[in-house]
Amino acid sequence: MARKNAAVRREEILAATVEEIEASGLRALRVSDVAARLGLSASLVIYHFETKEALVSEAFDHAGRQDVEHARELAAGQAGDRPAGVDGAPPTSPARNRLRDVVGWYMPSGSSRSWKIWIDAWSAGLFDEAVRSTFAALDREWKSVLRGLMDEAIAAGECRTPTGGTEACATRILAYLDGLAVQVMVNPSAVDTAVLATWVDDFLTHELG
Repeated sequence: MARKNAAVRREEILAATVEEIEASGLRALRVSDVAARLGLSASLVIYHFETKEALVSEAFDHAGRQDVEHARELAAGQAGDRPAGVDGAPPTSPARNRLRDVVGWYMPSGSSRSWKIWIDAWSAGLFDEAVRSTFAALDREWKSVLRGLMDEAIAAGECRTPTGGTEACATRILAYLDGLAVQVMVNPSAVDTAVLATWVDDFLTHELG
């Protein structure tokens, strides 16, 4: 049987690490459990990542970039039910609608994002500089997606310029969604998930007019 190249093996290990964190939590994560998911030895996992801390940081980056990539597809009108225009033409859906698609992907319901992973990651980032840097980079990318859509919507007359500009608005949107996610995951009785989308929609309307 041919040996897999290093890049493919690393991708497999990162995906397995994300699955293990989602299943058991970061505190219980063991390199041996990640290895067992793939039928590998723990030493091979360490060979590729050197330390458990490096493995965790790269696993969060791996999962986060998959989310951001899908968000960029939604922003471009290249995913879901909103196809891009023909022959490279601009997407047919208004920018404001695509912004709502991206927010719907990020919010703590109705998407494949696992908030158990990210809440664990925030906790780890309090004490791990590598994880904190990973999240700062991902946060910048999410804000870039939101800012681009808001700038497009403003230029098209679909909304007003938000208070403090689009950078500040993107920060407020992510902070609001992150706070909801914590409540949904940790204290679900405090959040009526049936009206969650309405809350988010009302928040966006308040921000963008």
